[in-house]
Amino acid sequence: MLKPGDKVLFISQYAGFIGGLERYIHAAASLLRRQGLKPYSIFVERTRNADAFLEVFEKHWSADELDAVDETFDFSTLHKIANPVLLEKFIARFSPTVFVHDHDYYCPKGYKYLPYRRKNCTFPFGRAWCTACSLCVPPRKVEEGYPALLRRTLMTAPRLLSALKKAPSFVVLSDFMRGCLELNGIPRQKINVLHPFIDTPAQSGMPTGDVPLIVFIGQQVMSKGTPLFLEAVKQMKQPCRAVVLGAGIRLADFTKLSVDMGLGDRVEFLGWVDEPKRYLASAYAAVFPSLWQEPFGLSGPEAMALEVPVVGFDVGGVGEWLKDDVNGVLVPERDTAAMARALDRLIEDRPLRDRLGVQGRAYVLKNYSEAAYFKNFCSLK
Repeated sequence: MLKPGDKVLFISQYAGFIGGLERYIHAAASLLRRQGLKPYSIFVERTRNADAFLEVFEKHWSADELDAVDETFDFSTLHKIANPVLLEKFIARFSPTVFVHDHDYYCPKGYKYLPYRRKNCTFPFGRAWCTACSLCVPPRKVEEGYPALLRRTLMTAPRLLSALKKAPSFVVLSDFMRGCLELNGIPRQKINVLHPFIDTPAQSGMPTGDVPLIVFIGQQVMSKGTPLFLEAVKQMKQPCRAVVLGAGIRLADFTKLSVDMGLGDRVEFLGWVDEPKRYLASAYAAVFPSLWQEPFGLSGPEAMALEVPVVGFDVGGVGEWLKDDVNGVLVPERDTAAMARALDRLIEDRPLRDRLGVQGRAYVLKNYSEAAYFKNFCSLK
């Protein structure tokens, strides 16, 4: 059991506020520090706002400085490493508990869905079918070239999974992810489910403005489902204003798609924002239109914490926190018409919106508190 003064090491690929995984690491390290533990870190790459990100740690090393790490740690965690050689080194040196946040360790493409129609994949990693899946990509979308793609699938991916299996224990955020690890050969008894904690402001939000606001928070990549969200907005009968918060490689493409669909006056892409809560505070609803099998989905419960009901697709671990007609509306995967109807209903029906919002906040307070997370984290050792 960890106690105040103990040293905890965080190892991962990126230092900086670039996505949900990095926000999770920073929030966890901040919580441990507030509770008297001492977080340390090793990151392979520095990205946006890395200096501010690293301030929470007692000391930081780069991957190149591995031999210079002279501290001993009471508990070590590893979150995401892309290079199998580095992964092997970190596991051999620190014997960390590996927190698996996404599908990259057992899916060479990372998306966990099949090509073209993007049907979600339910197979474990296998050289034959994963190679076939990886090659089913139009040449214009293979920037690295097919030889590099083949090397990643046939050589890097198997070695990455092999190295991962040498870790002594694992943590996932949902029962769904535990099943994914089991499917890929990791014993169930080595896997712990540790739900994240969600910051819950003292005061909840209250929708304002003449036009109902809908908020979508997510990286602007295909797997997060922005085109599906746009289709849902186009099918809505109620007037609304939608804002999309998040950066990503497809931001320009999706902005153009919105204009091409005739939604330029209804949907606004704001890119990365430091305080998404100020938009959620005045929202009628938040959307979770993921295309891929979400390992958890932090932005959904974060909206619920502000009494904002969530409408989301039933993919991956989403159904573990989004309870239909309890804290939001869970709709069938990819059913944009159902999503549009749910959003229209929330705009029309204030009592329903208020009930789902209040119950959503209560659900977060009960299931995703700091106290519960800290207790369970400290018990991992």
